[in-house]
Amino acid sequence: MNNSQSIVDIIKSRRNTKQFVNRNVTDDELCILLDAAVWAPNHRNIEPWRFFVVRKDSSVKSDIANGLIDIQEKAVGSPSSKIQKQRIIEEVSNYPSLVFVYSLVDDREEMTEENYGAVCCAIQNMQLVATSIGLSVGWSTGKMSKLQNMHSVFGITEKLKMVGVLTIGEAEDSVDKVRTSYEELTQWF
Repeated sequence: MNNSQSIVDIIKSRRNTKQFVNRNVTDDELCILLDAAVWAPNHRNIEPWRFFVVRKDSSVKSDIANGLIDIQEKAVGSPSSKIQKQRIIEEVSNYPSLVFVYSLVDDREEMTEENYGAVCCAIQNMQLVATSIGLSVGWSTGKMSKLQNMHSVFGITEKLKMVGVLTIGEAEDSVDKVRTSYEELTQWF
């Protein structure tokens, strides 16, 4: 099999994973993914990505859980029960490695948008390399990416925009997917 074919196979087998087996992702594995990320194309070589890695056993997970409990309570307008809080704490505790990914914000909207696009490419690089080494990545722009306390937890001083939170680990199972053919979505002139 030639290299281009194996790259296409990796692209087609990449999944946005939600369920992971209980295994620590090593720092070496995370470094491989982060190294791939910084090779993404980016306008004017600005390198607009910022990564904050939360290991499986990190104490920062309590800040994440507390932030998620706050979001839940604000959404329903009442305090969470002890059982609900414990469920959130356990869920966060069981996550494998997390990578909070941010993009530089510029005074010029055009640059902020280009930075955001470059960071999305960096995340895609991470997903593809993870797939190639037997890991999976869940890219979330949901509740965890809306946590208000993370700027202070991470000591962020730059103007940054959240791009997503990546959950990185070994997938519990693989799901087959199909896509609409490019032929149905493309016009040739």
